[in-house]
Amino acid sequence: MNNLEKLKDIKPIVEIVDYSLYFFIAIVVFIVLIILIGLYKYFTRITKTKQPSKRKILLKKLKNLDFKDSKNIAYTFSTDGYIFVTTKNQSQFNLIEKRLEQYKYKKDVEAISTELKEDIKKFIKDIK
Repeated sequence: MNNLEKLKDIKPIVEIVDYSLYFFIAIVVFIVLIILIGLYKYFTRITKTKQPSKRKILLKKLKNLDFKDSKNIAYTFSTDGYIFVTTKNQSQFNLIEKRLEQYKYKKDVEAISTELKEDIKKFIKDIK
């Protein structure tokens, strides 16, 4: 028994915390996020180039105005034409809009005068 007394007692198991799995998961999530952001930017850039801009759509709408419908012209020009107002043409737009006021808010309206038609066409033609 002499030999047994010389033996030292076995120590309890020590828990070693290993964070390598968490680091691996974090790196994988980070890489996946970068890939997803890159794909999102790539596909949004592609869709933006294929679709015409809002300004182009509204300009086409203004150029195709039907001058037989006075009420429609008054509302369409006021809402869509406002987007194209700059410091150079603001007074011209305000004058046309003021003259179009008589064609709004009424059930039956008369035809737009030829002078007002020409002013509207000139404003639309000057838009860049």
